[in-house]
Amino acid sequence: MAHHHDLLASPDATENPTIKSARRVLEILEYFAQGVPSATVMQVANALAFPQSSTSALLSSLATLGYLRFEATERTYSPTLRVMLLGSWLQDELFGQGSLVAVMERLRQRTGHTVMIGLRQGVHVRFILSLAGKNAEGIRYPVGVLRPVCRSAVGKILLSALSDSQVLKIARHANAEEDPINRVSTRELLEEVAAIRVQGWAATVDYPLPNRATLAMALPEVKGQPPMALIVGARKDIMQAKQSTFLAELQEACRLVAIAQGAA
Repeated sequence: MAHHHDLLASPDATENPTIKSARRVLEILEYFAQGVPSATVMQVANALAFPQSSTSALLSSLATLGYLRFEATERTYSPTLRVMLLGSWLQDELFGQGSLVAVMERLRQRTGHTVMIGLRQGVHVRFILSLAGKNAEGIRYPVGVLRPVCRSAVGKILLSALSDSQVLKIARHANAEEDPINRVSTRELLEEVAAIRVQGWAATVDYPLPNRATLAMALPEVKGQPPMALIVGARKDIMQAKQSTFLAELQEACRLVAIAQGAA
């Protein structure tokens, strides 16, 4: 069965044209939001696999509306402040002094490794923010990626906040959707989740790829946001050597978020 995302991404002729345009507009804004300072129609069309004619029309519309600026000599489009202001109320919540992103940046500087924030979506977890560490050695943890809730450190720490009966229900649902080879033992999962509740953190080793390790800790509640977890990812040997340091840094980061939320 195709995933929901694949259905959205397919250039299906039956897709409602209004929905297609709306999706393409958001993908264009997200393309620039990744840190692309400017791009031509061709560059955007190639990067997003859109037809050149509709890409040209959409970029032109976004320029008319003031979200993009058109540079005639270079024939390039670049984002204006209006794009940033779209989420400015959220920006202040998450990015202000002592905010989530400020705390993540501090954690990245202090550990030197990649720092992420994840949340649960049904039987998966999704990373919504990722800051690559200077010592990441090319290990990438892309934003937007989905991981199984019962097998990732993020998933396990978020499950630990739920009751055993809720965990069991989610695990059974997840197992029903998984290949038999990837199904988890519900008994072992409940035992692991019980241990996580006591220790206050979750870890995975050699997952999602060999020689990777992640540590996750539940973030204090952030006003108006779903439950989230803060993660540090590194090579397995580095994690083994520095786990206690990373745990102390994660604890401090969570404490700073709690203080900021209290002040807010």
